[in-house]
Amino acid sequence: MPYKIPNIHIFEHLLGTEKRVQQLQQKIAELDWLEYSFGLAKRVTLESDNDLQLAPVVYTGTRADSLDVRPWPSDEWKSYAFWDLIDAAEFDYGDNIAGRRKYPQVIQGVALIVCLNNKRISEGQDYNVTHSICRNELIEKINFANIYKGVVNITGMVENNPEDVFEGYDVDDNLMEPRSMIRLEIELNYLQDCTA
Repeated sequence: MPYKIPNIHIFEHLLGTEKRVQQLQQKIAELDWLEYSFGLAKRVTLESDNDLQLAPVVYTGTRADSLDVRPWPSDEWKSYAFWDLIDAAEFDYGDNIAGRRKYPQVIQGVALIVCLNNKRISEGQDYNVTHSICRNELIEKINFANIYKGVVNITGMVENNPEDVFEGYDVDDNLMEPRSMIRLEIELNYLQDCTA
């Protein structure tokens, strides 16, 4: 795999789910076809033509404007990825219910959303082949990723249906060649961080 400088933004001192997602964000940034690897999105309401819409926005650095990452913020990008919280976190205390310092296992569902411009990724290759290779490499990166005091499990996948891939957000349901998209649903299971 050729070396590249990934376009990712790292934030120091994260804890909990944000810390684990950032570790995964860095891991998938090793993929040579992934141009931008963003962290957890925040669900915000934006006004567009006097209409309110839910949008995923990501942070691109300290004191920088957030970026709306609904399909194709820029036609120049060959690919980008971001993460989304999909379920309420669960806390499993196991046998540690009477101790003064209780550190539970945290079980958190997240989604990894990846948008691909297959022509820009691999000029001259069939778009379905490019999508298939990218999907397989992405799954492999997640399956072999390590997170701090925890494990990662893929629980589901949706492809090429914008409303399902961007579940919970207001998006146009049109998907045009050479573009494609993937949503991996993932369960993070990790021990709560100690801040003392």
